Amino acid sequence: MDEFRALQRTMKGPGFVGWWEHVIPELTAAQAADLVDAGKDRRISHRVISIVLGQWGYEVSPAQVGHWRRSHNVG
Repeated sequence: MDEFRALQRTMKGPGFVGWWEHVIPELTAAQAADLVDAGKDRRISHRVISIVLGQWGYEVSPAQVGHWRRSHNVG
């Protein structure tokens, strides 16, 4: 097992960092809470969330919003 662990420490992590790992920490606490609440509300579309994020200065596509919702069990 030591060989596996040693090699794993030298490898680049899997995939890439998602937009949410950059955006959410930069939001105010109120914006972050609103984003998560919107993500949980199925009546709010991926597109609407994408547009609001754009208004906040973050270009995130509706597809990226959908991936975030699915991969983080947000909505």
